[in-house]
Amino acid sequence: MSDVYTFFILMLAVGLGWLFGRYEGRQKNTSTPFPSMDMLSSDAPSETMQAILNMAQRQEAVELQLNLGIFYRRRGELDKAISIHQSLFARPDLDKSLSAQVQLELASDYLNAGLFDRAERLLLELLKVNSALKPKVLNKLVTLYEEEHEWQKILDLAGEVRALKSSKSVAYACCELADDAISKKNWRQANLLITQALKLDRKCVRALLLEAKMAEVEGFPQKMFASLKEALLYEPGLLHLVLPQLKKLFNSRHRPHELEKFLQDLWLESPMPLTLHSYAEHLAEYKSLDEAISQLTYSIAQVPTIEGFRLLLDEFIAKGEQLPLSYLHILKEILEQLQTGKDEYHCRHCGFEADKHYWRCPSCKQWESFIPNLARPPQAKLNDKQRIENAK
Repeated sequence: MSDVYTFFILMLAVGLGWLFGRYEGRQKNTSTPFPSMDMLSSDAPSETMQAILNMAQRQEAVELQLNLGIFYRRRGELDKAISIHQSLFARPDLDKSLSAQVQLELASDYLNAGLFDRAERLLLELLKVNSALKPKVLNKLVTLYEEEHEWQKILDLAGEVRALKSSKSVAYACCELADDAISKKNWRQANLLITQALKLDRKCVRALLLEAKMAEVEGFPQKMFASLKEALLYEPGLLHLVLPQLKKLFNSRHRPHELEKFLQDLWLESPMPLTLHSYAEHLAEYKSLDEAISQLTYSIAQVPTIEGFRLLLDEFIAKGEQLPLSYLHILKEILEQLQTGKDEYHCRHCGFEADKHYWRCPSCKQWESFIPNLARPPQAKLNDKQRIENAK
């Protein structure tokens, strides 16, 4: 009797085990599928999104979802990124640190999508409650205000947060406001903003150019020249912006020879097509075409550009004489080295090209990175003044 009872108990245990196994298998088969890379990269978002959003019920998957949202944002699929981060942000059970990270990523989604009001609200809230993420939050806010041209908000933010005191973006916000003040003839406000910009960034080229502009308005030619000279020391590639002021300054004082010396020194210190063209044009205007042609012929052979070639031909045409055979050989060699380009400016940081100058690159958002193509570094650098003397 005991053997029969034991056998019955064993059979019951086996049966229960089999039923329990089938139940577990059914549960696993009906659970949310783990999203594979094929699902993430597919063009059918509904299945993928549903899988990801259902995973929100599992605490251990939060960081994965956070990173998936970032992945979608980087791919430009902002609707997916926002959906994932919004679902996480709505969860009340996340700890403060993780919740703050989700809030930052959601704000980044909004910023990339152009929903600036929503992004600003989340970032300002986060700035008050989380000190660990403050540097990242500040960078996002500054980027947001730059996109909206809210320059005063950048200054207000810098006034409250010490971490922004040395930011180039703050210095350029001052410059934007100073430029606006100059256009409105608010000279006192403009001077204060320019001084603040140079205090934040002593090498801020735009602030130096604005300082020169103010010195011209106030009638201080020496200060004007000092500011322009200092700006070119930091960025000779902006000579095209500065040269009209330099010409006006030296011509009004009847000192074209001083401008020639300045342009010659600038070409020697920063040999590039832009500085060469300015120097040669001055020689042609105030000395002779022969000197300009001699200088251009020698120098363009060192740094060939289509603009330089055009300028040299202009000088030959102006001279109105037949070219010697030696000059034709030189021109042929220069022409063979030339490469044409459609755009006149490029960003030294990301390579973005455009047909006009920007203080802030439209692509990578870097300040003071846009320079003329004529300011590209030359292939060979002239190291001594003797080369110029030999060229004449």
